[in-house]
Amino acid sequence: MRMGSQARADERGFTLAELLVAIAILGLIMGGILTLLMTGNQSYLTGSNQAEAQGAVRAALERMTTDLREGGYDPQGRGCTAVGTPAGCFDAIVNPANVAQVPGNTSFMIQSDWNGSPVAPAIAIEPGIQVGVNYCFGGPCPPAAWTPVNRGERITYSIVGGSLTRQESFVDAQPQTLMTGVQQAGVGRNCAGAQIANPPFFQYCYYDPATGNALAAASPWQIKEIIVNMRVGVQNQPPAIWQAGAVQVTMSDRIRLRNRP
Repeated sequence: MRMGSQARADERGFTLAELLVAIAILGLIMGGILTLLMTGNQSYLTGSNQAEAQGAVRAALERMTTDLREGGYDPQGRGCTAVGTPAGCFDAIVNPANVAQVPGNTSFMIQSDWNGSPVAPAIAIEPGIQVGVNYCFGGPCPPAAWTPVNRGERITYSIVGGSLTRQESFVDAQPQTLMTGVQQAGVGRNCAGAQIANPPFFQYCYYDPATGNALAAASPWQIKEIIVNMRVGVQNQPPAIWQAGAVQVTMSDRIRLRNRP
């Protein structure tokens, strides 16, 4: 009789109180695991989106820097020293809407005379042509290894609808989007080096070629540097449900023209 009673006692189940305690303990453990998983996911998403945004900004800035440093290229050496002097000279940085005006806060156009024609006193810029320009990629390159690249003599950069676009005359039928989600930077620097709030996307620094002294504002032919300030978000993937994924990075640089005194 005692053996049967012992067997029946060993087959007893859990009481309701024991079951509730077990569920509570399991819930605490699972909650901790879920918190760890969410934290790790947020950290990964933040790092991934930040790296993607920085990569996009870096690529766009390098492209813009290359174009600006080539701006004003002129085999005839007719850099303007005054409005229309010498005859046929052209400005390296102009307003896309009117080349006689200074560029604006959201757009500018770069001019370069790639083919060296027509000869003076005609204006050298020909927006209706493309020229094969030899480049060296990964040099050193002997002449036989140069790579011809079709270039237009005008390149327009603009901020349109929150996107940074680039269009090269005759080469691009439509503006090409370099970055999306472009916003005004919260802080930046001006031509004097002072920190300012909400700087414009593009600022133009003017210099007197004869003295090298900075000018407050002048004509397009006196533009020597361009300051770029903007804030950019994630490009190729949505921020998803995590607030940490909606990162933004600041794009800021001061680019000097090499082909203008």
